[in-house]
Amino acid sequence: MNLWLQWLSIVRLLRPACARTRTFLWLTLSLAGMCIRCDIFGVYSIVRVFGLNKHSYDRLLDFFHSPALNVAILTRQWVKTIVSSFPGVITDC
Repeated sequence: MNLWLQWLSIVRLLRPACARTRTFLWLTLSLAGMCIRCDIFGVYSIVRVFGLNKHSYDRLLDFFHSPALNVAILTRQWVKTIVSSFPGVITDC
């Protein structure tokens, strides 16, 4: 399977953390941007790596502060997804 298709199949499991489809699409864009960016200059790195317009910067900042993204659910889904997708991962410290 193509790497990005496999990546997307895992990211889709995080959908319950998003109240709206638009929020999920911003989450997907943000995660992809963090995977492929060449620097660590925050939101601007994500905007730059995709060649988004200047208005996208503010929209992306809004996404990170949006009540439509439930961080508690996202955290639970992320842990559940990682543990089930990668069974060999260490689960205790």
